[in-house]
Amino acid sequence: MDEAPKSREEILAAIKAKADAIRAQRAVAAKGGAPAAEAPAAVFETPVSSLNAAGRPAGKPQSAKVTAAGSITQGVEIRAERSEDENLKKLLGGLGAYPNPVRSGAWQVDYRYYAEARRRLEQAGYEIDESYFLDRALREWSPEARGWTKTASPQ
Repeated sequence: MDEAPKSREEILAAIKAKADAIRAQRAVAAKGGAPAAEAPAAVFETPVSSLNAAGRPAGKPQSAKVTAAGSITQGVEIRAERSEDENLKKLLGGLGAYPNPVRSGAWQVDYRYYAEARRRLEQAGYEIDESYFLDRALREWSPEARGWTKTASPQ
């Protein structure tokens, strides 16, 4: 079946009708009526960034295990399965995260934004396994607190 291409007005009308139907369905569910047919994919609202300009929501994690490790470059390396790259791009893109060019499947985030990255990942349903770097817990690391190294106090 060959369908004629839809005009801009027809496409906009279809989008508006779909949005109105969703709003009506949510209003009925909010008043105690029948439950909504579809639950949102994630409870967490995905932030809009240059890597996710449309603000598309992050999907449910297929592999919820994520590892975070400190790096020598004052960054945090976040590793996950390759299937999670799109979700990580949506969640961490606004924090300046970028794919590590040396390690495939790893994303690099500056240490200053790691707390926010951890919050976003946990809200999206990921389990973060934080590793230690030179005997220093990742959550405790900051350059103001001697960086990654521990110094022995004189006795």
